[in-house]
Amino acid sequence: MSHSLFTEITEEREMTRSQRNLVDTCFEEGQYESGIAALELLRSTAFKPPPDIIRQLLYIALYPPPFHTGDEQEQTQRPLSPAKGSPSKKKQLLPKISFAPTVTASGAAQKLLFSFLRTNSPDTLFRGLPKYAVATANECATRSEAVDKDYDQDSPIAREAMCLKHCKDCWAIVKEGFIQRGKFAPLPEEGRKRQTKPAVGPADDDSDNACNPAPAVVAEHAWPVLDWLLRLFERDEILTEKNSGVKFSPLLLSQIPPPRGGRGPRQDIDAPLDIMFRCTNQDCNLRRSMGTRLFTLLINLSQTTDFDANMFTAAVIARLHFSPPDVILRLITSLPKTMPILRFQIALCQRYLGVSQSCGKVRRAKPQARARRGSPVIPGSASSAKEGGASTSTRLAGASCHDILALLESRESIELSTIIMKYVLLVAYALVQSQASPDQIDRGWKDMLSDGRLKRAISNAFPEKGDGSEYRSTLFAMHDLW
Repeated sequence: MSHSLFTEITEEREMTRSQRNLVDTCFEEGQYESGIAALELLRSTAFKPPPDIIRQLLYIALYPPPFHTGDEQEQTQRPLSPAKGSPSKKKQLLPKISFAPTVTASGAAQKLLFSFLRTNSPDTLFRGLPKYAVATANECATRSEAVDKDYDQDSPIAREAMCLKHCKDCWAIVKEGFIQRGKFAPLPEEGRKRQTKPAVGPADDDSDNACNPAPAVVAEHAWPVLDWLLRLFERDEILTEKNSGVKFSPLLLSQIPPPRGGRGPRQDIDAPLDIMFRCTNQDCNLRRSMGTRLFTLLINLSQTTDFDANMFTAAVIARLHFSPPDVILRLITSLPKTMPILRFQIALCQRYLGVSQSCGKVRRAKPQARARRGSPVIPGSASSAKEGGASTSTRLAGASCHDILALLESRESIELSTIIMKYVLLVAYALVQSQASPDQIDRGWKDMLSDGRLKRAISNAFPEKGDGSEYRSTLFAMHDLW
């Protein structure tokens, strides 16, 4: 099918019973590749894939590969001995069928999940995933909550895939160890349809886990599924902007737990931040870009008052204070240069460097505690984002050119990370001024450019030689263009 990724989705209907029975039969028999091929043929803008089928696809896509290349064949094949002995022994020698997904099936499931993004809406695909609540932020249209019917729980894959439904959020499913090999016990061909209990085999002994390091927040084989989740949120973001004028993903908001009591903006973003920094520390450029994309999605949530941008900024700063300069540079400068992100960068740099907007003095900021559920909500604008109201991120970004100048001239720290944040702050502020409407431009900005004050501040703030000197020459070149 040749569908553009962002074509408008037509009204979707549930799959017919005969359609889904075709897939269920294949999955019940452990014929995952055949079932996935049938789903590909049935994939259409007119029909919704059932929630339990999406869960099963995700389970297959996330199933860990074997540790050794020969393990998979040994598990599914057993040499037959000559037909001797009693009937009971002959029954033991029958070929055994494994319900564990193969590497080929996992790859096919991942490919099909990405294909569904081209034909079905994010809301439809997200029905098979866990979430805290339906997002109805800022007067946007209420998100439809489809009835999650689990038609068939007789197959081993359907039962095992229920673990996805019982998670708190989607971040848990990509974590290392969430799905472990050995869960599916090979069953004799005779009598496999009469099985009523989960086909659980001997799992790994948990007694050894105490000596093992903490599991990675993204398993090595789960990166494609993380990429799929990010594309799902990105598409949801685009459709929400088209419908409401505000670019943010309500589905992403549903993956952030509400505060205790259920009222107020959402604050606990530790799980997505763990993944974001995990991505940033990867050697693979594709994985690093996933961190940038997740950071962008989270920043765009700052445009809704249902998300506590103050706590988000503090949580990011707390991690940046313990990050090496190359990670800070990579994470902050890789962001797109949209107005909401530029304003967030200004707010982030101000708080990182310790600028006090209330008294106009510069002080060194102390590392902030990571945002936790139940933390006090810092009052922000309560105006509707649909009407263009300012979020807490917008309020934090309200710095003047004099604040920027005072921060540049502060010489309390000459660490490379501080130099990088000063560079990001100045570039972000200059870009905001270049994109601002005439009535919103800071009048003092042009004066600083023309009378040489900004050039002197750059000369004093950035070293002429050694680490950080490249920012000095770059800013001088930019200054002539501002």
